[in-house]
Amino acid sequence: MKGIVGFLLGAVALAIVGVVCWTMASLERDVVRAEQDINTLNYAGAEAAYDRAERYFEYASHIPGIGNGPLNDIRARKAALRYWQRDYASIVPKQSDPVTAIPNENVELQFVVANAVYRAGIARAKDRSTTLQALDAGINADMVVLKNAKRHDEAAYNLEFLARLRDDVEKGRRKAPQGLLTPLGSMGFPAPELKNSPEFKLLVPLDSEERTKLGNAGKAVPRARKG
Repeated sequence: MKGIVGFLLGAVALAIVGVVCWTMASLERDVVRAEQDINTLNYAGAEAAYDRAERYFEYASHIPGIGNGPLNDIRARKAALRYWQRDYASIVPKQSDPVTAIPNENVELQFVVANAVYRAGIARAKDRSTTLQALDAGINADMVVLKNAKRHDEAAYNLEFLARLRDDVEKGRRKAPQGLLTPLGSMGFPAPELKNSPEFKLLVPLDSEERTKLGNAGKAVPRARKG
């Protein structure tokens, strides 16, 4: 009898493990589809997939061996998705120090929030004073990220950029930025048609007839020696 009970308990445990594995695989497929949706600008589809994954990972976070890692990743992805749509209000917590409101273990989400803090502030800035306030908020946000991360090159770069920009604005070396100035710079515009010049040389591929006249690469006619 004990043997039958043990067999049944083992079968139930295996069934539970199978369901968990199948669910996790389905979630991974949803995340992959969400990335595809983002690439095709189907943001609604991507957010729906992230919402489903977040609900399941909330339950899975209580299972030993899984923890909060997958849940933190999904929440960071959701925030990044809204960030690229400039929906900063839904990302930034209402606290006076919004980045510290994010759990320290989710550094990537903190980084997204830090960027949103700066972008939201600089977009509202109208003069030198409000620009400095927005820069201070961005600097403080990046400092929180760096405090909680063992290494974060992007946050370090942003911090240095904002610190230099603030110093320039404060000392009058640069005017308050118009519009949304970012560490990555402003969007470029198509350059005028380039022409040959001492600085730029246009290299045009040879057509088949020209290649035939010149011969195969490495088999050119040897130069005649002088003398």
